[in-house]
Parts: sequence; C-alpha cells; structure tokens
Amino acid sequence: MYFIKNLNLLGEGTQKLVFQHPESADKVIKIMRPENSTADGARVDQHYLRAHRSQGIYRQFRRELLQYLQLCKTNFHEKNYTFPIETVHGFVGTDLGLGLVTEKIISPSGTPKTLSYLSSHDEFTAKHANALDQFFDECCQLHIVFGEVNIAGLMYTENRRGRPEFVLIDGIGEKLIIPFRSMSKTINTRNVRKVERKIKSKILFYK
Repeated sequence: MYFIKNLNLLGEGTQKLVFQHPESADKVIKIMRPENSTADGARVDQHYLRAHRSQGIYRQFRRELLQYLQLCKTNFHEKNYTFPIETVHGFVGTDLGLGLVTEKIISPSGTPKTLSYLSSHDEFTAKHANALDQFFDECCQLHIVFGEVNIAGLMYTENRRGRPEFVLIDGIGEKLIIPFRSMSKTINTRNVRKVERKIKSKILFYK
C-alpha cells in the first residue's frame, strides 16, 4: 500500500487527485478526493440511493476501465492497446483509497500540458489544430464514449505514438442510465461532434 504523504502531487481536479507513481516514471496514480466520500465509499451530498449505487465513488474508475476494455475488444484483431484515451495499467491501494494507475502524458517540453493550457498561453498552433481534428475523428471512428469532456481533460504529447496528438484523461465512458451512446455509433458520433464544437469555441485560434 502506498502512503499519499510520500507521493508527489502532479495535479488535482474537483473529483480526483493525481500523483506521480513512485516506481514508474511513465505512470501516475489517481485517487478520488477523500473529502467527497462517506465512510462507506458513497458520494457525499447526493441522494442516498444515487450515492450508494454500485461502485460508489469509484464509478468514474469503472466507466474508464470498461471503455478501455471495450476498445481492446473491438480492436482485438489488431492487437492494439493504445487509443486516444489514457492507457489503464491497473489499481493500487493507498491509505486514502483505491488508486487507478494510468500512463503519464507529457508534452515535448517534458511537462504535462492540457489543451486548456496551450490555448490560454497562446501556444496553440496549426500543428495542435491538426492533432485536435485527428483526436475527434478517431473518437468517432473508434466509438469512444464521452462522459463529461472539457478543455482541461485533454493532454498534448508527441512521443506516445510518434506524432502530435491529444489524449483524453478525464470524462471517459458512458454516464447515461440508458446507454444510448454505447449502443449506437451514430448517436455517439453526434455527441462527439457536439463536444468538439463546444471545445473549439473556447479556443482563440478558431475565432
């Protein structure tokens, strides 16, 4: 079991904390923010029935894992395990709850950079625009289902598949009770394109 006090905090969001994996430079450990959970692993500030649904605070981990497994299944014949979403490597125990181990996405400068960072620091160029177009095209082609994807949930890299690309690290997987997007590639593609338009509307490059 890893003790959080011994890990290096890389980033934090409203739901998760991200730490450097102490034994693998190319991996991170994500944990759900402990203040958002009850003693029995449910979500705080939610209706009892909703908060105590299967997996509780770990439903986000479940959605991401299921999406990754579905992609591996669909692309079984190609033996492809790398997609426009972060690669899942497994789970570890920590003193603050279960940790999801995923690949670490870094920019050419050696530091993590989100699409939001590139846009707000005037670093977004035609190279990044092409990579972003390819990201959304791949998500449509591969039938990748979005949960709540935003401009801060996309990381930029060039060393992962030998080309400029964006990788989705948050908001992965089906959230709807009736999984329309998972069941229909057409419906899912419409949603992906809707998210694409929304994200691009926030980037100065497109204005």
